[in-house]
Amino acid sequence: MHPLPQLESYAIRTFEIDCNQQLTIPALVRLMQETAMQQVLELNISVWDLEQYSLAWVLIRKRIEIERLPMLGEKISIHSYPTGADRVFTYRDFRVYDEAGQQIATAATTWLLMNLQTRQMSRIPAELLARFSGYFPPVEMALPYALDSLPPMEQAFTSRNYVVGWYDLDFLKHLNNVHFVKWMLEALPEETLAKQQIRRMDLLFLAEGNLHDRIDAQFQQIDEATYLHQLVRQEDKKVLATGRTIWV
Repeated sequence: MHPLPQLESYAIRTFEIDCNQQLTIPALVRLMQETAMQQVLELNISVWDLEQYSLAWVLIRKRIEIERLPMLGEKISIHSYPTGADRVFTYRDFRVYDEAGQQIATAATTWLLMNLQTRQMSRIPAELLARFSGYFPPVEMALPYALDSLPPMEQAFTSRNYVVGWYDLDFLKHLNNVHFVKWMLEALPEETLAKQQIRRMDLLFLAEGNLHDRIDAQFQQIDEATYLHQLVRQEDKKVLATGRTIWV
């Protein structure tokens, strides 16, 4: 089979921008998520298709690289497609293009299947793998897998505190990954968010966030361009996610 890229086009709307009229990173992640969702629905491998197996897709790693963020009213297209799989992991790429066809952002993601009864990772059933493995592109067309480890945070500074609310949950009743991104970034100094441009964001998702969880957003500045991030549940000090961002 040939690759099956999912192509969705969007015009950047007012509720997706910041004070500089640029698309925000959380909004970009949400658009990527929607693009992927349309494809898994088409391939019959969505969360609802997996209910009969008591399985669900879980995002565990995301690496976003940004050349520039589109502006209010600008039209973009997002291409997304699965790029590979092994016993327990699957990989999906995203490429964002402007109206001129220039690539302005990419994301490489890693997913696993979780058994909803045991809460443990599960091997991919052969019949599910067969629904999308034939569409994997040649290796040279795929982004490098996000496999490198993130450095530990040695001096965490708690900047924000959050309580997971009903509208923060996804369709599995877990904290939506868009909020992981948003809460990590909101912890940073206002001057960084207002005056610098993000070029890269690496995320490692370690545990679920649930309704009413109290979460601390922490960061550590490494140098003028680099921050480390983590979200920590107050009740048990469990680290739910770690991250690293690079700015210019």
